[in-house]
Amino acid sequence: MERITVDRAAALLKTAEDILIITHVRPDGDAAGSGCALCLGLRALGKTAYLASNPPSMARYDRYMGPYFAPAEFAPRFIAAVDTPGPGQFPPGWETIADRTDLAVDHHGTNSGYARYTFLEEDSAATGELVYLLLRTLNVTVTADMAEALYTALATDTDCFRTPAATARTLTIAGALRETGFDAAGLTRRLFGTKSATRLRLESALFAGMRFPRPEVCVMTADMATIAACGAGEDDMDKLSLLTVLPEGVRFGLLLRQLPDGRWKASLRTDGQVHAGTVMGAVGGGGHTDAAGAVTDGPPEDIQAAVLAALAKEQGL
Repeated sequence: MERITVDRAAALLKTAEDILIITHVRPDGDAAGSGCALCLGLRALGKTAYLASNPPSMARYDRYMGPYFAPAEFAPRFIAAVDTPGPGQFPPGWETIADRTDLAVDHHGTNSGYARYTFLEEDSAATGELVYLLLRTLNVTVTADMAEALYTALATDTDCFRTPAATARTLTIAGALRETGFDAAGLTRRLFGTKSATRLRLESALFAGMRFPRPEVCVMTADMATIAACGAGEDDMDKLSLLTVLPEGVRFGLLLRQLPDGRWKASLRTDGQVHAGTVMGAVGGGGHTDAAGAVTDGPPEDIQAAVLAALAKEQGL
């Protein structure tokens, strides 16, 4: 891997042709929004660019992905990955091209360096910030459609600009995006102001079963039986871990969610004083300062114990 600047990344894209853009498996708002905006920006430059198909995509973000999926006959000559820290996060069917990735644009400090060139800023609140910088460097006029996608990336990865990751630059970019004229108020309401009855049932079950192994730690568990009883699907899981830090006095929140294959996805949220990515490294994961995760085998009690032990070690307890 060679770490490069935004200028070098833009230069690579200027000469690239027939571009395929990869987003991580189960794409969230940052992956979907970043991928969509980059695809639209490259098309504005007259280039052929598509997103790699990535089922199951969340319905709320499908507007940023579905219309841009590559046709089956598309043969890429340049592969760019956004918001995808390693080959293990490539979507189904695309894992075999990880070693052909020309450029990775990412804000995960745990990026494995799989791409030939990597434009990485781990202090960025979202990969959407980096895509915005790329588009500006490429002299692309950011349209309302690009701006909506990028605003979705920034807002969802910062819980509507409320997490410690949201910096002055994040807010400056968000302000510039809003000036393009898309319906920011309507988008914010759609993303954060409404919830389905299914999501509310799932949240109710999680709050009913929340545990406090230490006064500043909240743990919630969603096994497949609970998920099925609520009738919840993948769309209902978006940013579910944020619930764990809602109780007053909680600095660290751990969500344990069982996946259909029986494994568990552990998601840790912190107040930023302890590096969540370092803590989750104890169970084979990683991530950012205030949010990190891992997918591992159970039982959930053992996963919880391992995460809490690593957390205590990082705190010096």
